Amino acid sequence: MTNASLGVFVLIKSFRNRTNRLWAYFTFVVAGWGFGAFKIGTVHDPQTALWYWKLTHISIVLIPIVFFHFLCRFLDIKNKTLILFSYIIFALLLISIFTNHLINHVTFVFNSFYFHSRPPTFLYKIMLTLWFTLIIYSNFLLYNGMQSASDTKRNQIKYFFLATILGSSGGLTNFFPALGIDIYPWGNFSVAIYPIIMTYAIFKYNLMDVNIVIRRSLIYSLLVTAITLIFLITVLISENLFHHMVHYQNLTTSILIASLIALVFTPLKNRIQNLVDRAFFKATPMEIANQNEKLKAVATLASGLAHEIKNPLTTLKTFSEFVPQKKNDPEFMAQYQKIIPQEIDRIDNLVHELLLFAKPSPPQMQSVNPNEIINNIALMLKQKFDSAKIDIQMRLNANTPIQADPNQLKQALLNLILNALEAMPNGGTLTIITSLSFPNASVGNPEHFIIEISDTGCGIAPKDLPHIFEPFFTKKEKGTGLGLAITQGIIEKHSGKLSVKSQIDQGTTFNIILPINHAF
Repeated sequence: MTNASLGVFVLIKSFRNRTNRLWAYFTFVVAGWGFGAFKIGTVHDPQTALWYWKLTHISIVLIPIVFFHFLCRFLDIKNKTLILFSYIIFALLLISIFTNHLINHVTFVFNSFYFHSRPPTFLYKIMLTLWFTLIIYSNFLLYNGMQSASDTKRNQIKYFFLATILGSSGGLTNFFPALGIDIYPWGNFSVAIYPIIMTYAIFKYNLMDVNIVIRRSLIYSLLVTAITLIFLITVLISENLFHHMVHYQNLTTSILIASLIALVFTPLKNRIQNLVDRAFFKATPMEIANQNEKLKAVATLASGLAHEIKNPLTTLKTFSEFVPQKKNDPEFMAQYQKIIPQEIDRIDNLVHELLLFAKPSPPQMQSVNPNEIINNIALMLKQKFDSAKIDIQMRLNANTPIQADPNQLKQALLNLILNALEAMPNGGTLTIITSLSFPNASVGNPEHFIIEISDTGCGIAPKDLPHIFEPFFTKKEKGTGLGLAITQGIIEKHSGKLSVKSQIDQGTTFNIILPINHAF
């Protein structure tokens, strides 16, 4: 029960991590051994005991190889050949379990239970030799890993090593009777200590990369349980007193009376629970959840702004580098005098938004022509396009204003255009097209403003495509994984839609669809 529970817990918390899955599978085979030992200790006929011994040895045979495989992953040891060879050997042993070559009889021992193969078969001796060898070698690897690991990893491995030594030492006593050593396998009970120590290491040192906050939730659960029990006892006592006063005998009447009493006491119970919440946690669970979500949103937006503030700084840096060379160029200086103040204002706006993130405000809608924003971005990034050998083609066919927040829309478009630029490190073509959609075949007023941003870059892998809008998902070495998530959030706040199509080595196309006649 202890092993299986911890295995399920780790699978639920981090199923995608292959190392953690291997460790969970190891706990399951140990749990299988424990279950088999329990059944063997409770059956009363030799045939059933022999069948359970064979069934249990499926887990016994698997334990060393799954443990060794896990350790190689956990300690980042490249030893595929030995892992494969071990699986083949132990697979042959698994096949032999349901023949008489490994286990062929049972003997009643310690006046308590039936034990298998006394004396052991020749194949069983080979199995034991391999079993002990791989377990000892695995613990040797674990010890060596502990000596060379960093502080955090060393603490994780230290508890892992301690738990493994205790668990495997206790488990080994199960083999004593098979070896002719008539000592009752009391050490088997120490196997339950193994997952207890591992649980402690998970909570204290984030072992298996499982990070959990337990203290408050545990205290809260205990308090809620206590309040609920008091509530139920109060209802039952009240119903019992009412029963003695009225002397009714019908079960349906008892249930109805208990339900009515529960309804009467429910507001009191809720009030007490609310007081407990505020006394221990300064807020109700709903308020705590809202605060946590708010803090997560603030962190995401703050990181996003830190990411986005680099964009105008890049423009400022680029212009400043060209000033000594082009200070006498009237066209360059005209652009300098126009764009630099704009970018300084943009930085100021971003910092201002950062200060207001704790109380995020909805978009400040006004009449905006997206074409003008696109032209401004193209002008602002012209130097970067030229230096990156990127040809920009703009077909701004739509010329209808929409209701939007100009700063937020500019941020969203800038994110997409910079992503396209980064996707073409060796040059390419960036195409920006705007168009209108009409409700009935180009008849009547336009319904949507469509912006299409295409590049001829490296493209996005099909397996990554469903995740690109997830916060912190990135394949860039220096990326934060927030740009596209923020862009999608901006478009959705404008009641629009953002979609993407991409093919590896052919390019990526983002489509933005924004409503034109939408009442905000």
